[in-house]
Amino acid sequence: MSTFVRQLSRFIDQYKEANAPLDADGARSLYGVVEHEWHALWDLVDDPPLSVSDLPAFMDAKNLKTVGLDDRQMLLEKVLVFMSRTKDCEISKQIQDQVIDLLYKDLPHPPSGYLCSPPPPLSPSSSNCSSGANYAFRTADGSNNNPLLPTLGKAGSPYARSVPSKTMPPRSSLPDAGLVFDTLLKREHFREHPGGISALFFAFADLVIHCIFNTDRRNPAINNASSYLDLSVLYGSSESQVNSVRRNDGTGKLLDDVFADSRLLLMPPASCALLILFCRNHNFIAQRILDINENSNLHNPVPEDPAERQKQDDEIFHRSRLVNCGYFMQVILGDYVGAILGLVRDESDWRLDPLMTIRRQGHEFVPTGEGNVVSIEFNLLYRWHATLSEPDTKWVEDVFGGLFDGEGTTPEKATPKQFMEAAHKHLIPPKDVRQWTFGGLKRVNGRFRDDDLANIIQNATETRAGAFGARGIPEVMKVIETMAIEQSRSWGTCSLNEFRKFLGLKPYSSFKEWNPNEEIHTAAAALYKDIENLELHVGLQAEETKLPGPGAGLCPGYTISRAILADAVSLTRGDRFMTVDFTRMPPLVFFALQEFTDIYFSAHNLTTWGYQDCQYDTQDGSYGGLLTKLLFRTLPDYYPRGSSYAHFPFLQTSWMKKHLSEAKPELCKKYTWDRPSPLPRVTRVDTFKEVQELLADHKTYISAYDSRLWNCIKPALLHDLQRTPEARNTLLSAVEELSTAIFKKSDNNVAELFSKITTDLIMEKSLSFTKDNTFTVDVVKDVINLVPVYWVSHVAGLPLKSKVNPHGLWQGPDIYTRFAEVSQYIYLNFDAADDWKMRELSQASMHEFVRYAEMHMERSFEYDACDQDMLEELWKNYSNSGGVSSTREFTALLISALVPTAALYSQVLAHVVNFYLDEERASAREDIAKLTAVSEGHSHNDKVMDYVYEALCFDPPVIGVFRTAARDTILGDSHPSVCTADTMSLRQPQAPLNYVNALSQGFLTPEFMKATIPQILGTIFNMQSSKRAPGQAGILQRFTTESDGMPRLQYISQAGVVCTLSDSLTVKFSQ
Repeated sequence: MSTFVRQLSRFIDQYKEANAPLDADGARSLYGVVEHEWHALWDLVDDPPLSVSDLPAFMDAKNLKTVGLDDRQMLLEKVLVFMSRTKDCEISKQIQDQVIDLLYKDLPHPPSGYLCSPPPPLSPSSSNCSSGANYAFRTADGSNNNPLLPTLGKAGSPYARSVPSKTMPPRSSLPDAGLVFDTLLKREHFREHPGGISALFFAFADLVIHCIFNTDRRNPAINNASSYLDLSVLYGSSESQVNSVRRNDGTGKLLDDVFADSRLLLMPPASCALLILFCRNHNFIAQRILDINENSNLHNPVPEDPAERQKQDDEIFHRSRLVNCGYFMQVILGDYVGAILGLVRDESDWRLDPLMTIRRQGHEFVPTGEGNVVSIEFNLLYRWHATLSEPDTKWVEDVFGGLFDGEGTTPEKATPKQFMEAAHKHLIPPKDVRQWTFGGLKRVNGRFRDDDLANIIQNATETRAGAFGARGIPEVMKVIETMAIEQSRSWGTCSLNEFRKFLGLKPYSSFKEWNPNEEIHTAAAALYKDIENLELHVGLQAEETKLPGPGAGLCPGYTISRAILADAVSLTRGDRFMTVDFTRMPPLVFFALQEFTDIYFSAHNLTTWGYQDCQYDTQDGSYGGLLTKLLFRTLPDYYPRGSSYAHFPFLQTSWMKKHLSEAKPELCKKYTWDRPSPLPRVTRVDTFKEVQELLADHKTYISAYDSRLWNCIKPALLHDLQRTPEARNTLLSAVEELSTAIFKKSDNNVAELFSKITTDLIMEKSLSFTKDNTFTVDVVKDVINLVPVYWVSHVAGLPLKSKVNPHGLWQGPDIYTRFAEVSQYIYLNFDAADDWKMRELSQASMHEFVRYAEMHMERSFEYDACDQDMLEELWKNYSNSGGVSSTREFTALLISALVPTAALYSQVLAHVVNFYLDEERASAREDIAKLTAVSEGHSHNDKVMDYVYEALCFDPPVIGVFRTAARDTILGDSHPSVCTADTMSLRQPQAPLNYVNALSQGFLTPEFMKATIPQILGTIFNMQSSKRAPGQAGILQRFTTESDGMPRLQYISQAGVVCTLSDSLTVKFSQ
């Protein structure tokens, strides 16, 4: 976008915000919307999503209901690319509605044909409604997904037949299955996947496929899996299988590192490794649901009464399964489908959303949650053995070779009967799932070692998968493929052309049209004679494949490419638990109603936190998807922040690096491309003496704060400053000096200003709902969080919208959100999954702050006397001493000194206020109010600060911090030795007289805290009859978890998201 257009769009944004009302009435800020929209429009003009060459594809759409679409014209791909490129436009949503409606209607709901008679409907007594649970949950066998058709899609039901066969010749006229394999399917040499897809993608595909297909060995018409993406490979498809993996101990957890479906043991090890991660994810979810206890009906420790304990276990298990299945679904839609469509490769975070609510033009809904039954046609479609990588092929050869040792045959020559006998003899696992192993791994204390799982998954990420297409299936799979061909014939499956007609595609008129490769189409013609005789399975596997390009990432045959999108939409949109029952209750409604009734429990099956947890974040550096978060969560020591192995697991690392370095070299530099090494071990330190020693030695024990601060502020500096080798150390040293100059001076005027800001905010934000002069105010959200915002804006000239400056650009809560993002990135950066987003948001915010502060200084904005004198003195000292060379550099230092600790300062205040709002501390609260009411200077501040430090010792806002050892050392008298690069986890000692301020900088400088905190506390506690508001609103919504052996305090925001800073606490008072 040109400089002029950018500046004009910014001016329009600023004009609109400057003239917006002071009170936003809860509306979200729209600052920057015009610039964003114009930037998107400029991109479309500069690189149009459609061109003249696309016209033939759109003109071919008229053939949909006649001869069928010519899929070689790539109409669907062009439409998908258009939607992704115009994602912010209303037309994109309207087209997406039509596309999803079309794809959903590709398959009948419910199916009209089955391989045999389906089971009768369940009796009412069989419904899970009779369990007494007031929340919806999945049954073990998938029944009751559609309450009106309870047996639809349940495990043990027959396969559906989507396409009746009317043209296939008798089996006696079809070629020998082994000959077909040798002629059309057998791999001659390995061909790499042309789109860079990694072997891990197809390891995950194994999980998806085996979730919905499990053909009964005795009756091939029956599917022993449900027709839903319910993670049955993990949980099982029957009550006995589900019970085999559960602990049933009141926590709702599964046994460590187990899964229920033994078929996965016959898949390459990466499939099992991924499934173990989903097992761990279930246990993480169960623990989090128990910790948060959103409905206040769970007990920890668990109940001693067996019946109550089992009831609690059932609820946590079922809710956790819903969340984990939702997580699985989002990996499918975000990561899996994103790779299929090439969206991750093309750095697009747009995703097709088959779950969205849609109304047709006649105002009727496009159905959701109708249920689903998988069909034999799609059973054959997902035979993707051609994509086996070279290492996975070698693994299969070793496993199959072991089956026939001493049997007088080889896998390539074995008959189906010999294979089944050998498999039954050698591949039956132990009944106890805790004894199952894979890939030669050993269990240690019942669990697999993290480094073993990470090694398998990272190997699969580094390895390119095989390409789809004719003559691509390894010879070792011959017996499997011949069995599939024979099975297809016994089912009476339709021909390839019949399937294409069913999908609305133009049938092939010749073998050459089906596959232009002369060797392939000539051989197929010799085997099948007539193109109408070409079998579905063989036709799908040997069809001409797509080339990688916009909208095409998987590059299978054309028919497979069209069909899998219809199946993905049907499987997700048709599942009640992924649509109409994929619910949560708005937290504020829950907090208000919780204490009156438990009827509302049914309104949020996943819990508020669970619903939020399985939503993918388009700003996490992975362009949509949840697999990145799963890897960071379950293998934290083997996936460091910014690792391409975590961000792009479904694309071969070396391929993606080459592609991204050519497409966006600056973006490529933000990722690390080397194979991750295990992170250093964490040593916990929690004695007062050792904590003091560690915090005092900055050279031996290094914090990450400085490097993160540099990451934040670097984009805001002039390019010449960024490139200076010593720029980082110079800037950080200057920030420290400037911070000392600002915060270590005890200025009475600053204290009075903080008191005035607090008073004004309380008066402005208080509300009264009664006639007895009783008021309420959210003392955290509307007062404590905004106090440093008002002061920093006052000092640095940020465009805060307030009564003093009604034409400002930013609302106070919006600025606080930005301050909090910076604080969390620099100081509270515990979760690797959030690191990318926090860094990018922090950089953008700091750049904006510096830009406005520089504009403010250059206009010589008139400050109030105290701050004007302070800034003039600072600017004069730094410019005269040669410390800074420009206003840009000075304002970068100023913002770096002011912003990072502002939200931590608010957090300290929130904890202190919360601590003394307890009724048992009413006398201490009154004492603080009396001490601060004394008008004789601030001589009582020391006594007030004693109260503050006592509160912080018993309820610290930051329980611990981390340091990294720069050299081998021994800490203290009895502590174990610490090696280079080991990380120290410092826990705050729990003793009032031993308070240690691990973050004594910026707003948390002791002198500044002493000068300002007593005034704020006095203003709050001097409100008449101040006490907590009734119900949940008067309580900090928080819980404690454990991370790296150290307690970690976390909060539930008003949006239901887990965060590291509190955002609400309502106080009631009188006037």
